[in-house]
Amino acid sequence: MTSTRPLDLPPTRRRRALRRLREVPVLPSLVTLGNVFVGFLAIAKVADALRLAQPGAPFSAVVGLFETASILVFVAMLFDALDGRVARMTNQATPFGAQLDSMADMVTFGVVPAFLGKVLVDWHAQVDSNSLLPVHPKLFYAAAAVYVLCAALRLARFNVETTADEADHQEFRGLPTPAAAAVVCGLIAMFCTKEAEGSVGRALLSPEQYGLIVRGMPWVLVVLGLLMVSRVPYPHAMHAILRKRHSMPFLAGLVLLIICAAIEWQLALALVTTGYVLIGTLLGLVRMALRRGEDDDDDGADDEAPLRSVPSRN
Repeated sequence: MTSTRPLDLPPTRRRRALRRLREVPVLPSLVTLGNVFVGFLAIAKVADALRLAQPGAPFSAVVGLFETASILVFVAMLFDALDGRVARMTNQATPFGAQLDSMADMVTFGVVPAFLGKVLVDWHAQVDSNSLLPVHPKLFYAAAAVYVLCAALRLARFNVETTADEADHQEFRGLPTPAAAAVVCGLIAMFCTKEAEGSVGRALLSPEQYGLIVRGMPWVLVVLGLLMVSRVPYPHAMHAILRKRHSMPFLAGLVLLIICAAIEWQLALALVTTGYVLIGTLLGLVRMALRRGEDDDDDGADDEAPLRSVPSRN
């Protein structure tokens, strides 16, 4: 059995295939490329932080660049949320756009958060090596690598399993990469308030508790990576909030959360993103256990059905 390659096609069909490759959606692609560009800027800011992160360097100057990089990742999430909507509004949803979106997510939500976490741990070890766990430095590389590799697997699986069915977009199979990146960047933004005057986080947390963010960052990267490739179902947050009706207390709580975010956005981001992962994981595991129990009941009923249909020999 021989396979047909593009070069084996007739000249007319070959020209049509090449023409389809040249026809790409412009506006949605520009929005997706904005995601990649902002992710690149985040990496550039971390590189600038590396240049300044020398012994005796001002803490505020270095963490300011880390904070800017974290903000850029959240800006990239806006581009990631808009490109699909723009494609549907302009009727330009194509496989090319889907592949470009996955490549952009791999850069911004796969590489950038791992790079931020790794550099933060290295810089903190250089400033105060006694506050880190006494483990081999290569384990920090391994933690960041686990996050990046799991993000690649998560995005590849999403491309294969997701269809145009609306049910596939109401929940995620495994932690989505933007949510994992939001947890890392939210914790880093929270750490950047360690020496901020008048910060609510500084009033709530002690310097030792701020140090827990850095010491726990390698474990956070590993756990988030494993959750990305898991089968735990996570709700689509925007779909659940905007496309469904809720009670008045829910609306009041959402308004209160927005006000808190306006006052202390670093603390709000850290709490919301971490809470989404913790609560979503707990609810997802409960749902998986309930579904497994229902499947076992159905299998038991199917197994018993033939026994009822067999006549007695007595």
